Amino acid sequence: MTTTLGDVPLDKAEEPYRPSARDLIMLDELLNVKLSPDGALIAFTVRSTNWQSNIYEVLCYIHEIASGTTTPLTRSGVAIQMAWLNDRSLAVLWDNDNPWNSAQVYVYENLIGQPWQVTDHGNGVDWFAPFGDGILYRADTVSEEKSGNREQQFGRYTHFEQEPSTSALFYVGLPELRAYEKRQRAPGGDTGQSLTAPIVELSKLLPEPLSIRSVVPSPRLDAVYLTCRKRDDLVYHRQTSGFCIKLNPQEALATYLRREGEAASTRKPSDGHESPTQTAEAKTTLSDSESGQEVPPSAHEKKEDLSYLGQITRLALPPRACVAAISPDGQTLLVEHQGRDDKLYTQADLWLIDADAALAAPDADTFAGTLRSITSELDRTILSYQWAPSGIYCTYADGTAVHLVQATPVLSSLTVHAQESAQPTDATPTATLSRIDLRGLSLSGRPHVSDSGRMVFLGTSESTAEEVYLADAGPEGLQIRQITNYGATIDEWELGTIETIEWTSRDGTTIQGVLRKPSAFDPARRYPLVIIVHGGPAWFSPAHLLTAEDARYYPAIEFVNKDVLVLKPNYRGSIGRGQAFRELNVNNLGVGDLWDIESGIEHLASLGWIDPDRVGCMGWSQGGYISAFAGLHSSAFRAVSVGAGISDWYTYHVSNDVPDFTTDYLSGSPFRDREPYVRAAPMSNLANAKTPMLIQHGAEDRRVPLSNAMELYRGLKEMNVPVELFIFPGMGHPITRPRENHAVMHQNLTWFSHYLLGEELKLE
Repeated sequence: MTTTLGDVPLDKAEEPYRPSARDLIMLDELLNVKLSPDGALIAFTVRSTNWQSNIYEVLCYIHEIASGTTTPLTRSGVAIQMAWLNDRSLAVLWDNDNPWNSAQVYVYENLIGQPWQVTDHGNGVDWFAPFGDGILYRADTVSEEKSGNREQQFGRYTHFEQEPSTSALFYVGLPELRAYEKRQRAPGGDTGQSLTAPIVELSKLLPEPLSIRSVVPSPRLDAVYLTCRKRDDLVYHRQTSGFCIKLNPQEALATYLRREGEAASTRKPSDGHESPTQTAEAKTTLSDSESGQEVPPSAHEKKEDLSYLGQITRLALPPRACVAAISPDGQTLLVEHQGRDDKLYTQADLWLIDADAALAAPDADTFAGTLRSITSELDRTILSYQWAPSGIYCTYADGTAVHLVQATPVLSSLTVHAQESAQPTDATPTATLSRIDLRGLSLSGRPHVSDSGRMVFLGTSESTAEEVYLADAGPEGLQIRQITNYGATIDEWELGTIETIEWTSRDGTTIQGVLRKPSAFDPARRYPLVIIVHGGPAWFSPAHLLTAEDARYYPAIEFVNKDVLVLKPNYRGSIGRGQAFRELNVNNLGVGDLWDIESGIEHLASLGWIDPDRVGCMGWSQGGYISAFAGLHSSAFRAVSVGAGISDWYTYHVSNDVPDFTTDYLSGSPFRDREPYVRAAPMSNLANAKTPMLIQHGAEDRRVPLSNAMELYRGLKEMNVPVELFIFPGMGHPITRPRENHAVMHQNLTWFSHYLLGEELKLE
């Protein structure tokens, strides 16, 4: 007699649950963690799926370490960024829209009650940082195009790659803002322009409109370092410039308010309905009342004395370098810089330079010659960094895991080097590196170290779900404890098992990959195989139990639950293996990638684990390109799926937003030498096409424009090769809505289930 649980046999009831694509999309995903300065509270954000509204929300939670309690801080919208102002007050960049485009900074004072909105910028805020008694924030001003002045005279157009940037840096004083709002609420209080919002634009000090890419405030609260490029367009990514603004923010704001108060009596009264941001923006674009034509702000600002804002000094940054962080004492800069060259495939290291030496360097060569590297011995791509009182903490990919290293600077050697103004030597180390043992956990996000020395991080592994962890120094090493339990949701799910494997490619290069197998894997059985190729190419597939792509694009879990093996190869050009490996695909795109993938198939076949006649390949972005190349240049695949992939490098070069990718990786322009572009193009072997292809692409994709998908589709149709193209309206390079992600997952699962397993093809 069979024992039952209700109407279900007990042996069946105890079987692990096999999740659907929708189940995976609905999973919460941890995104970011921040410790309060005293290390008593953890703020963390979670990406949550709102299926009904078809959006992803990002909610913020507060965990009290002493009591172990977790409470929600926000309950809707998107929490984009967060920063502690003190031990009990958190500032959050929050937007109730999605995709976010009107975010503002809110302060949760003492973590109770309704938040205080401290910015009201008309174009939304895209970044902020606490600075003294106020907030620095970066936002766009009103451009000629957005203001409508140009449209009224000439209609609508865009001057391609020539539009000036409208990014600006503002400072708002919180005590001053509180007093301002109190005066606004007072009966019979000031109205109109006699009441000036306590917001000052620091970027007025820049010599011209520039695209502000990063802002690093000094912990001493006496300086702000900006890294800019000429315009917003990515074609200017090498044209970087750096600036240091020395200032006293409170004095600058007080002077600004005093000057505005003195000028208020001479200005025409307004109706009192302008927002603080609108008032500030009105002063950045002035009109000549006599001619009626717009006059560039810089023409007016040159006549205005802006010295009260601070003193600005240009830094002679090398191309693509940026100021990344500042030492707690404000004396030393941490610079992210590609020491060898500025190619897109070259790793950037972290370097130290004395702040005074950086300001005094007359040119980029002198600046670069004064830098001292602290991470070159790692020979790995640095993913994140933080300069805390206890040291510099850097994360980096190594193989299929992400590790953490602590760098302790030897600042005395740096000072001597700066004084000598000589080329760096290895006689005295600039920093000592110590890898931190995370007890088998791989990092899945940016860790955060508090002023008190505690650390919080997101960790996962091959067998454990992503969680928030707290780390404290103890007598026997780092003491780590788990804070959250989001993995409980998937404890009973059938996810298969994953492991890192290695094989030898055609040219003798060792390639690593992450293999997911069914839990009941039988080594004597030959399974179908799906290869999932990561994007980048300067990225990697980690050996994590679940990744974001497993729940957004690739039905890897559903594949293994259909007894299909899944291999994610870290092909040549991936990070995690050093500089030499990262540039193995230079002038070898597609060709070398295919060597790595085909040799992986042969390796698994030699073990007797796969059926080499039932192999598929899929990927997104660069992974989509490699899948297209494999499908058109190899007979090893029964079917492929191309997500936002390149069909032809010439088509890509003339239509994408970062053409330097092709000139770097293919060593030249197609207008001068087309041959390398043809050799690396999937379309170059179209005449021999036989492999069925599924193509998925965002309609608004600028990174890999839709023309690539259409070219591939038209070509395969001409050759009578089975092909399907799905275009996602409103989507750019990534797919950012739950239902559309569900479509991507469903289409991929159905496509390969048909061609590898013989199931009926039902794409819709």
